[in-house]
Amino acid sequence: MTKLQKLGYLALLSTTVVFADTIGGEISLGIYSHSPSGYTSYETTSSVDLEDDLKWSTEQDMMFKAYIEHPLPFLPNIKLGFANLSHDGKGSVTAFSWGDIININGDLDSALDMQMYDVTAYYELLDNTIEVDAGITLRYLDGTIDVTVTPLLSPTEHEIVDFNTLVPMLYGKAKFNIPTTDISLQFEGNAISYEDTTFYDYEISARYTFTMGLGIEAGYKALHLDSEDLENGLSTDMDFKGPYASLVWDF
Repeated sequence: MTKLQKLGYLALLSTTVVFADTIGGEISLGIYSHSPSGYTSYETTSSVDLEDDLKWSTEQDMMFKAYIEHPLPFLPNIKLGFANLSHDGKGSVTAFSWGDIININGDLDSALDMQMYDVTAYYELLDNTIEVDAGITLRYLDGTIDVTVTPLLSPTEHEIVDFNTLVPMLYGKAKFNIPTTDISLQFEGNAISYEDTTFYDYEISARYTFTMGLGIEAGYKALHLDSEDLENGLSTDMDFKGPYASLVWDF
């Protein structure tokens, strides 16, 4: 083996050791129990209540997060996220208006199906007993609200609105690792406000790590969507809040 080959192998070994010590990440998969509140309207001046009019109630959906951290200087770390929000409701309505459904009495059947896809670029500002991250999130919202009203003596009225938008948001995370324990406390959130739009979400949680980086996390999650024109005449002032629990692998 030549001296150049030896130097090459040594450099490769040194790089492998450095990356093995510093490349890491985290994956979590959980269930989010969310209760709706607030109002929405579609192409009308009157708003409908999510609970009283659309008859939405508490539902459970999946949430996923993955963090990828590396040793490369100046390049941000990456977080990927996904959450699904679904609601459906049935009941009777009076003087109900939604899109081309104008002032109708009858039996209502409604549904929300919304997905949120996140890509976050962030930097670690602190990485000790207290960990602090900050960055920017690009969130893609893709959803549908489907409403059907069946009057007693008239044909069924049906209206569906699709919405999708890409939203930049500020991202922050703070984590406190309680010394001499396997417990940590965490706050994580995204937020943006401009013109007639305000979006934010946050999580407050506690985590217990067992072994090999495997642990459980439980906490409270809230999501707020407030926009005068989310898309195509759709206005929202909606909140979804409730507890969540996740399995976590920190590697």
